[in-house]
Amino acid sequence: MKIVALHTDFRIYWPARLNALNDALNKRGDILEVIEIAGEGSHYAFSKKDNQTNLHWHILFPKEKPENLNGSTVQKQLLPLLNILQPDVIIAGAIAFPSGALAVAWGKKNNKKVIVFDDAKIDAVKRNSFINYIKQAVYNGVDAMFYPASDWEETGRYWKFAPPQLFYGVDVVDNDFWGVPSDLKEQWGRYFVSVGRQIPKKNYFPIAQAYVRYRKEIGNDAFNWILIGDGPEHERIVKFIRENHCEDKVFFLPFLPQKELPAIYQHAEALICSSSSETWGLVINEAMAGGCPVIASIQCGATNTLVHEGVNGFQFSCEDVDKLTELMLAYHNLPLNKKEAMKKASKQIISNWGLDRFAKGCCEAIDFVTAQPKRKTSIIDNLIIRLWKGRYRPI
Repeated sequence: MKIVALHTDFRIYWPARLNALNDALNKRGDILEVIEIAGEGSHYAFSKKDNQTNLHWHILFPKEKPENLNGSTVQKQLLPLLNILQPDVIIAGAIAFPSGALAVAWGKKNNKKVIVFDDAKIDAVKRNSFINYIKQAVYNGVDAMFYPASDWEETGRYWKFAPPQLFYGVDVVDNDFWGVPSDLKEQWGRYFVSVGRQIPKKNYFPIAQAYVRYRKEIGNDAFNWILIGDGPEHERIVKFIRENHCEDKVFFLPFLPQKELPAIYQHAEALICSSSSETWGLVINEAMAGGCPVIASIQCGATNTLVHEGVNGFQFSCEDVDKLTELMLAYHNLPLNKKEAMKKASKQIISNWGLDRFAKGCCEAIDFVTAQPKRKTSIIDNLIIRLWKGRYRPI
């Protein structure tokens, strides 16, 4: 059996996932082909391409950014390749994008099964009834969904998927990579850490506000704060830290290669995430694999699944600066044995969320859809599926 994995771009976390899936499929006698639409751009553009030599890897537009490609352009390159490969099952990205939309259209025309992976919950983006009607029509052509965790069951049901059509484990990282003990070269003392693009929805400014309050309460014994990344919010945060005379305790670092991050997580007191809208939040996986406790907003998709209150971290609402300050103080004042217990708990919890979970979820979804007849769709559904080609909107 031939499987195609199809997405806008397969950067940063994806090569490790796909290699794990490829190994699992090869053991079954199945073949995996990878189709990546764009070779440049995306919000992981800072990440260099990983070695892909062990996989059958096709890049349709190696020199293009996805935002420069419309659905029709992608269709002209993608459909002929699918016609050549003739996959039995396509595992594709969200139907909002050309990868998912065109996979559904090709699968419908050729009577092939389509599994869509997505980590957006139904309440993450409010859309009008007409848009939801269009999405539902396209979803009617999808045979199974691959979501992060069981928290997404309500979303799957909303789009009229029965529980047997829902599979989980898409948002994982290579725990072995992040968990290998690493020495920290820098001398930052004890510190909190935050990592990511400094854009409004990542909500780093409230962390800065909470940190200033925490620093005033604790004084010079306060932990430092390491903020890694860049973006349009960066200068605002830097200015606020300077105005509040905390620049001696806050270190601003640019985006770093992944190989430099494990040591930072492993030696941190805790990771702080304050996203106001985050489908999952893979930095939480990374940090936990390194044995780092987590203080995360409930608006991060991963929080409810991975952050166990008082066990390996704490939860708060993204707009509640007072609560975040309280949690920073609470963690600071924990006895050492409690902090060590949280570190161990993070590693234990995340040990069940590695690459094996991704490969297992994919294989279970593949087995399910191949044992079922292709989903039936109405004439109107078929028309919408043919017309909708998806589009890419950079964040």
